[in-house]
Amino acid sequence: MTELKDKDKDTKAIKAVIQKFFDAINAADTDALGSHFSANANLTIIRQEPPLPPSSSDSKATADEEVIKVVIRTTIEKFIALLEDGKKQREGKPGPELHEAPDLDGTDVKIDALFASAWSPFKVTFDGALHHYGVMVYTLGKDNGEWKIEGLTQSYRRTPGWERSESVL
Repeated sequence: MTELKDKDKDTKAIKAVIQKFFDAINAADTDALGSHFSANANLTIIRQEPPLPPSSSDSKATADEEVIKVVIRTTIEKFIALLEDGKKQREGKPGPELHEAPDLDGTDVKIDALFASAWSPFKVTFDGALHHYGVMVYTLGKDNGEWKIEGLTQSYRRTPGWERSESVL
């Protein structure tokens, strides 16, 4: 019974890390963002093409049309430096209101002692309109009682109409 309670406690703690990750992204707080990662953690962002609506049962792409593009593969430190540079470049300039949100109810967490993985759906809106959606796959480690992100892979697909948008990774 204790093992089940511990896993439930760890699952809640991991989902809290995921929420804090998104809170830091939405606040453009790179210090907070970095605090959720282990040193030298890896980050990969891949995009699926072509753009499709989330409920794409009516508009499936053919196998010949579907491709995966690696947008970035780096360490978290280098990614945070890129975010800082982008923040400085956008400072004082108008732009869309960006909001990223996880689906914590749809998040699947697997735990093996001090190691865990989480498959977490998410969506990103620009001025309230869905821009892209996908899955964040987190690899986490528990160090000194605290869960930290060791690696993160984001797979996303744009919704139709945003094909030429390069404003986000």
